[in-house]
Amino acid sequence: MNDEIVFIVGDRLAGGPPRAGLTSLSRLIADLRAGRLRDPLPMLVPGQGIERHEMDLIRAELKRCRLPGTALWDAVPPELAGHAEVHKHRQENVLIAGLRRVGDTRYRAVLRLSNTNEMVLDHTTGTHVTGMVVTEAVRQMSLAVAERYLLKPRQPVQRFLLNSLQVSFSRFLLPLDAEIDYHLDEAVWKRPDVLRFRGQCDVLQSGVTTASGSMDLSVYEEGAAERIEETQSDAAVQRLAERHQAARSPESSEHRVP
Repeated sequence: MNDEIVFIVGDRLAGGPPRAGLTSLSRLIADLRAGRLRDPLPMLVPGQGIERHEMDLIRAELKRCRLPGTALWDAVPPELAGHAEVHKHRQENVLIAGLRRVGDTRYRAVLRLSNTNEMVLDHTTGTHVTGMVVTEAVRQMSLAVAERYLLKPRQPVQRFLLNSLQVSFSRFLLPLDAEIDYHLDEAVWKRPDVLRFRGQCDVLQSGVTTASGSMDLSVYEEGAAERIEETQSDAAVQRLAERHQAARSPESSEHRVP
């Protein structure tokens, strides 16, 4: 193995022209089969979009080409946050892994982006993680911190209501290792059954901030949240119905051809 390092990313995360030191899974497999990669191999380091299944494909191809499997960096990825913590049904749509508390009001996790995540299936713009993925990571981090560390044990089913969300971007985030730092700015129980909290997320790569986001949320018991939604839904439906009724009135149709 030589001293070179090549990062491998999922095919949907490798848009744009080839980049030095970075390749997609399909391109790596093609290079191995064509003999363009020979021993001594560079160190092959998995990036975003490379999970256990993709790692197995790479190992199998190295073995088929009679190349050393030790060229593949085989670190165990941190555990994904629970589905209920980030409010997602499907595992491939969970973006937060290795969530832990690192201070009284500080929390940290790593970004794990699947090649089959819902937000990369039909949206690729160059070799960087899209802004909507970063925004969703901010959302999931905020929810996971609250679910794991802020809510009281054995509470009834909760509903999160978003009050505000801001995200700013300072540089491209490559589909490689990235950390998410969360600082809890405030958490107040407005009533025994209503929590309001806000916090700041920084998305970092190699210690450099690439994006920052903040969320302000309120947490209600599900029944209370449903009553709020029902009241506002009924009012919105009524207003729209009145507009449609007005559009059907004789005054609004006087210029129509009989």
